[in-house]
Amino acid sequence: MKKMLITGIVSAGIILGGTTIVGASMNGNNEVIMKDEAMKSEEAVKTKDVASKYFLSVEKAKEIALSEQDGHIDSIDLENEDGYSYYEVEIENRDADYEMYIEAFTGEVLKVDSDDNDNHEENKALENIISVEEAKEIAIDKFSGKVMKIELDEDDNRYEYDIELKTKDGKVEMTIDAVTEDILELEIED
Repeated sequence: MKKMLITGIVSAGIILGGTTIVGASMNGNNEVIMKDEAMKSEEAVKTKDVASKYFLSVEKAKEIALSEQDGHIDSIDLENEDGYSYYEVEIENRDADYEMYIEAFTGEVLKVDSDDNDNHEENKALENIISVEEAKEIAIDKFSGKVMKIELDEDDNRYEYDIELKTKDGKVEMTIDAVTEDILELEIED
């Protein structure tokens, strides 16, 4: 009986002692992990502070970009590629879309890519079309009624007005050539 009691006490002591040692070692590990995480956070803050002291501001990058090219800025992103930081600025104006790459520390314009807007021919074609009001008049002269919907559409390099009229006899849908004023399509529903 004494042996069982002593064995039980020794076993309990070993279990409690082992639990205490494991608990203490886990606390030590948690503290180390927390310290490591805190050090990483502090390093990140320091790195960020250092970077913000040297990086150009977004406003300065915009100013540089707009001094190089007229237009409005669609987007500006700070990029980091292979340890090299730069601003990618997208500018749009009537003539073209531009992607400008500006060195993030010095403000040097590294590269400008442009994509011409082929709007010159489109704008010229739009100068020759009839107005919305003229298209409405053509539709109402042909079919008395009220214009419910009118939309300018480009189809196969030809501008057209798609018009929907409500008449006393029903609904009329028509397509009018926006240059020649010809009725290209006509659908009458009762």
